[in-house]
Amino acid sequence: MHTPLSRRSLLTGCSPSSGVGSSNDSSSHSGERTGKEILFYLSAGHDFAPYKRVISKFEQDHKVKVTIQTFQWPDLQQKLTADFLSGTTPDITEEPGGFWATRFGNDGNIMALDDYIKKDKGFLDDFVPAGLDVRQASGKTYAVPMHLTMGGLVFANSEMLAKAKVPMPTTWEEFLEATKRIQASGVEHGCALNNDSSYGTPWLLQNGIKYTADKSTPMQPADAAVEAMVFQRDLVYKHKVSPTPVASSEYSGPRKLLTSKRCGFIITGPWDISAVRTEDKNFPLIIGAPLKHKEQKTTIAGSGLMIPTKSQNADLCWELIKVLTDADVQAQVTKEVGMACSRKSWAKSDVVQNDPNMRVVATARDLAVAPDRAYWPNQNMAKIADAGKVMYENVILSNKDPRSEVAIYNKTVGKLLSR
Repeated sequence: MHTPLSRRSLLTGCSPSSGVGSSNDSSSHSGERTGKEILFYLSAGHDFAPYKRVISKFEQDHKVKVTIQTFQWPDLQQKLTADFLSGTTPDITEEPGGFWATRFGNDGNIMALDDYIKKDKGFLDDFVPAGLDVRQASGKTYAVPMHLTMGGLVFANSEMLAKAKVPMPTTWEEFLEATKRIQASGVEHGCALNNDSSYGTPWLLQNGIKYTADKSTPMQPADAAVEAMVFQRDLVYKHKVSPTPVASSEYSGPRKLLTSKRCGFIITGPWDISAVRTEDKNFPLIIGAPLKHKEQKTTIAGSGLMIPTKSQNADLCWELIKVLTDADVQAQVTKEVGMACSRKSWAKSDVVQNDPNMRVVATARDLAVAPDRAYWPNQNMAKIADAGKVMYENVILSNKDPRSEVAIYNKTVGKLLSR
């Protein structure tokens, strides 16, 4: 989600792409590329077939070679930082929808795209505002959203719901009741919470908390944060409807409990749709919208495309952005790999309208926000994220007192904001 690098992203290594014009030899990209080659940094696993097809056509139409290099997100951030320092950058790069575009833009390393946007009047009108907002600062747009996903979706086994005679829950209270009834029907666990702290953030948002730059109480109201942590903790230790999450860099445990039919619910995002299908192609998956308590909100995720200031093919890269975010291409990506995308019109495509689960995903885009945006300008983002991780793990994994852990979080982050 919108931690700088969630544990879901903390994977190591760089994987070569087998896509169009792919290469992992960065030494071949030094010097002049203008008019000959576009160097494209892409997140590992995102070189989807529909993108490869349109890039191949783009190469033919513009007589240019598109060379793709793929990286895990942490490695991509490190590579870009080194590139900005050296002055030799890619021509275009994917970004994970957090602070990258706005911070790198404010630093002068990423182009503001507004001149291009003015020439292509109306281009941004078809994009979901939430996806644009996280890429805009001081009246400038630094990236265009490509994928738009969110956390906080309720994944369930529809057969278990039917057997327990419970509808898809829409509130915290309904969720707790449904987990109890599913467990009473003979299922091992009513639900399964995740060990990754980012999966706990939607609960905080739904109880009305805000992350602020107030150094005395960055996460407020503190009592509401405590209530949200208590509710999650009680699912494990009081109601015993969820197993205790195990500390790990792997976040797939709850999903595997779901697909092995050992639990009824998990809270996750669209990235798990294809994984569920892979683990059990006949799994009776049904997806519910993010839960409502004081509010109905969840965390935004996804990715976008941005152009480094020192791109040697900026004009062509803008044309490539338009091709890769085309509505028909987005529909193809969803059909072939299940990815949720960023255009408003994507929700009206047949591939979404004919799939009840994807219709829920499309609607949930309007509930997604970047909760920690107040922290984005701060250079201590990683340490702030670590403080959230510690709070979550101490409460949910170790059953420590939520009130004291929230107080420690606020004290720790307040000091980091003061630096």
